[in-house]
Amino acid sequence: MIPHVSQIVPPYRPIFEITPDYSLLPIEEGFNWDEAFAAIDEGEWYLVVFRSKHRADADEAHLTFLDEQASSAASRTPGFMYYFIGTPLADGHCLSFCLWQSREAALVGASDPAHREAMIEGLPAFEYYRLERYYIHKRAGEVAFTALIPTEPQGHPHAVPAQRVNGA
Repeated sequence: MIPHVSQIVPPYRPIFEITPDYSLLPIEEGFNWDEAFAAIDEGEWYLVVFRSKHRADADEAHLTFLDEQASSAASRTPGFMYYFIGTPLADGHCLSFCLWQSREAALVGASDPAHREAMIEGLPAFEYYRLERYYIHKRAGEVAFTALIPTEPQGHPHAVPAQRVNGA
């Protein structure tokens, strides 16, 4: 399955994974951030990362459909910039993210009914999921990430066990 990658508007350049195991790496190491922000002198953006592990019996086609629904909802929100839908590894680990102009725009996007419905409907398909939030800064030619919610080292995820919804 090929990941869905939304289109980012110039002067930003396309954001893409630089290694097949990007979902296991810290977010700043798995993608071409320096290249993507190369044409920007400085700025600040808000990034929401969704890490998960799909259950072995997860309906991958349905999860992709739900991710597309969430992506579509996000793209209608002012301040939306980019949505990356990841492809799960063979062991089920997956990473998707959404880039926003601001935290406020991300909060509006997250409250969209279509986004919330897709999120709730997908929960039973995950062994765990974790949301990570970052500010991305570019100053003096350097792209830097500031985590807003502390994250555990890879291999020791402080993850939220997925709960079955509506008795599923």
